[in-house]
Amino acid sequence: MFAVSQEPAKKESERVKSGFGVSIVQVQPEYPGGPDSLQSFLKSNMTYPSQAKLNHIQGRVYAGFMVDRTGKIKDIKILSGVNEELDNEAMRVLRMMPEWKPGSAGGAAVDVQYILPVDFILPKQQN
Repeated sequence: MFAVSQEPAKKESERVKSGFGVSIVQVQPEYPGGPDSLQSFLKSNMTYPSQAKLNHIQGRVYAGFMVDRTGKIKDIKILSGVNEELDNEAMRVLRMMPEWKPGSAGGAAVDVQYILPVDFILPKQQN
């Protein structure tokens, strides 16, 4: 059994037109140590719910949250769930996350909404 998250491939920073032909640099928030550290954190802290495991329930839970300008995680919500047990486990672990490196726009830290897919995958059964 194992649970993983997948982050969509994103550029570290993006130039966005802000009007009047001026572009600003936007930097997405980042988990301390980057995506590999986030994967490691999730793997080491997630426990596959026993009833979901017994019933062979698996799938991808999409969780959304706000990374505020100080890097704190706020307003965690399940945007698209699989079942109550898997959804609750994803929420439990996300609440444990440390502060992130905040996102920025135009050089100033800003609040950024973030969507994190979390996969719950059971290993194939051996016969």
